[in-house]
Amino acid sequence: MRNNKNMKTAALLTGLLFTGVAANAAAITNDMLPRTSVVIDTVLNTPGKPAVVKPGDFSIAVLPDTQYYLAQAQLGGTFDMFKAQIDWIQKNQAKENIAYVAHMGDITEHGDNPVTSKSEWYLAKTALYGLENPVSIPYGLSVGNHDQFPSQYPVKGTTNGYNQYFGVKHFEGRPYYGGHYGNNNDSHYDKFTAGGVDFIVLFLEFDSHNEDQANLYAWANGILKENAQRKAIVVSHSIIHFNPVKGSNTPQAPFNAEGKAIYESLKANSNLFMMLCGHVGDNGEGYRTDVYEGHSIKTFLNDYQSRPNGGNGLMRLYKFSVKKNELSVKTFSPYANVTETDGDSQFTVPLFDNPSSK
Repeated sequence: MRNNKNMKTAALLTGLLFTGVAANAAAITNDMLPRTSVVIDTVLNTPGKPAVVKPGDFSIAVLPDTQYYLAQAQLGGTFDMFKAQIDWIQKNQAKENIAYVAHMGDITEHGDNPVTSKSEWYLAKTALYGLENPVSIPYGLSVGNHDQFPSQYPVKGTTNGYNQYFGVKHFEGRPYYGGHYGNNNDSHYDKFTAGGVDFIVLFLEFDSHNEDQANLYAWANGILKENAQRKAIVVSHSIIHFNPVKGSNTPQAPFNAEGKAIYESLKANSNLFMMLCGHVGDNGEGYRTDVYEGHSIKTFLNDYQSRPNGGNGLMRLYKFSVKKNELSVKTFSPYANVTETDGDSQFTVPLFDNPSSK
C-alpha cells in the first residue's frame, strides 16, 4: 500500500513539474522579494456534512510543522506522511470524538517564494481539504514564519498562498468560523462547543520582529473579552522553547520573546487556559504552566521536523474529559504506526482550575 501511495504522490508532483513549477527552492534574491500584497482570489470548497461531536469526552487533533512533507528533499519527509495524518483524523473523527483540528504553522517551507509556492501550497490544500470531506471537521491554521515571504515578516512580507487556499472567503459562512484581524485570515478565531463547554480558538500570526504586536494583541484582547464566557485556546507558531530535559516536563520549558509578549498581553483574561505552538525542533516537545491571579494557563509545544524523516508523520491528540477534569496528551504517527510514551509525549494535566465554573 505504501508503494501505491508513493506512486500517486510522484504522479501529483510530476504534474506540477510539467506546469513549470520546480520542486526545489532557488536562493531568494532581492528582486524576488514581494513589495506589496496582491488581490487574492480565495479558493472555495464545498464542505461535507458537519462532523458530529457526541456528548462527553472529546479530542482536539494537533498538526505540527508540516513544511518538510511538501515536495522537499529535506530529512526524508514525504507528502504521504502529511496525507496519512489527515486521513487518520477523518477516519477516526467519530471514534475519538474529534471536535477540532489545529495546525501549528509552517504549513509550507518557502511561503510565497515564486519558485515553489504553487507546488507547496497546492500540496498543502490537497492534504488539508481532506478535513472538509466527507465530513467537515472544524479546523484552523496558524501562520508560521515559513508561510510568510520573506520569512518572519508579517507586515513587510506576504502570505498570498495561505490566503489563496485558507483565506477569509474560504471559511466564511461555516458555523465555526468567528472572524479575522485586518484584511486577511492570517490571524483569526473559531468557535466550537464540546463536552458541554463553549470554546474559542484564537490564531495569532508569527511576529518575532514585532512589526505589529501591539495592534494584534489589542485585537486579541478584545476578542477574548467579547467571548469571556468561552474557554479560550490561543494558537501561535512560536511561544515556548523545547523542554530543557528531553523526555521530561521538569523543569518546564521557557518562553521565547514572542511567547512572553503573548502571555503578558493576554494573561489577564481568565477564560484563557491553554496555548499551543510549534516552530522549535530538536527534541520538539515542551510544556509549561503559569498562574496569574488564580487561574492557570498551560502551554504545549510540539514540532518534530528535526526528527528522522522530517517528523515521520508524528502528531498529537489532546483528549478532554470535563467530567474527570483531565487533559491527556497522546503523541503518535499514523504513518509509521508508532506511539511515543516518554514523559513529555504522553501525560495528563488538570483541565480547568475550577471545573464547576466551566
